[in-house]
Amino acid sequence: MTNFFSTKKIVLVYFIYLIFNHIFLLNFHLNEFPYKYVFTDWLINYEGGFIRRGLLGQIIYEVSLIFDLNLKKILFFVQATGYLLYFVLIINFFNKIKLNFFWLLLIFSTISFLYPISELEALGRKDIFVILLFLIFVQINFSSLNKFLTFFLIIFTISCLIHEITFFYLPYYVLIFLYNPQIREKIKFIHLFLILISLIFLIYLNLTISSKANIDEIISSYQMLNIEIGSATGAFSWLTKPFLNHISIIQNKISLTGILRFSYVIMINVWIFFYFIKLKNTLNFASITITSNKIFIGLLLLSIPIYLIVLDWGRVTYLIFNFMIITIIYFKKEKLIDENFLQKKIDSISIRIKSLIFILICILFSPKILANDDLSGLPLFKTINKLEGLINFFLLQ
Repeated sequence: MTNFFSTKKIVLVYFIYLIFNHIFLLNFHLNEFPYKYVFTDWLINYEGGFIRRGLLGQIIYEVSLIFDLNLKKILFFVQATGYLLYFVLIINFFNKIKLNFFWLLLIFSTISFLYPISELEALGRKDIFVILLFLIFVQINFSSLNKFLTFFLIIFTISCLIHEITFFYLPYYVLIFLYNPQIREKIKFIHLFLILISLIFLIYLNLTISSKANIDEIISSYQMLNIEIGSATGAFSWLTKPFLNHISIIQNKISLTGILRFSYVIMINVWIFFYFIKLKNTLNFASITITSNKIFIGLLLLSIPIYLIVLDWGRVTYLIFNFMIITIIYFKKEKLIDENFLQKKIDSISIRIKSLIFILICILFSPKILANDDLSGLPLFKTINKLEGLINFFLLQ
């Protein structure tokens, strides 16, 4: 009986539930194609010239056109594949390690793997490929500097072409480089120069070239696929607005109450890293010693600009937390985590306090999608209710 209810089996059942729920809800949401915002974002392609976020849209468009396949079904396949691959890689990692209280908090946190199905506006976004590509990146064993640079440039470029928000997560890639001494010690000025040129080129593409794209041509390209959309529909309406208009709209939506809500959710979740994690190796630059706590403080501070240019803060919080989890996965893989320190911290907490921490982080609240939204209560139980309601809906059809 004890073995039947082992921690790993419970975690596996949880991930199976997440996979099933993600795919089921993705399929159900196809009823709102193409007008829902998430779908219009996927319909952005290069038919009107280069435009940010257009890579996956162009691939889906070409596959549908060349093979005469239903675009909606291709889109569902791509979305489902992204989530499935992400969860398979995550499950594979957790199967290889001993799960303790620290890892369970990360797994069951309301802003980690559960979030897209607890807040359905976050489901099916291109973001899954942004975190999936970073997860793939940290899984690679870099035997040489050339291999590291090649994979970095390929993966980071693809991720930027999928969604420009990738630029804000560059520090996580840099962190992987800094904690790989064999690679770090071999880098020369010419390598840094080539990386800088590549990044400047990507920024130029997304900010300058992208602004010249013809939105009307993109929209009209879907007429031959019998998909009717307009320039005022979903993501296309945002693409046609000047960047300063974006900022103005977002600033009008930000309130002190909203900032406090999100600060609460972020701090109780990121506390996990501050309290439990200590790295065996510290980074030293000049007279500054960079500890694990300083790393996570830096990552949080570098995340602030993202909240100033987007309205869906819940989605951004989900992304940041998943990037942090993947970074911890890398540290674990490279045996950089001080396991004795971690175990001592776990042992120092009583069962009663552990229960309280688990309830606060994994049960009570998650942020809703928008900056001015309230907190969502009991997200895990809400996903069960949503799933039950949808199953009943299908059975009654």
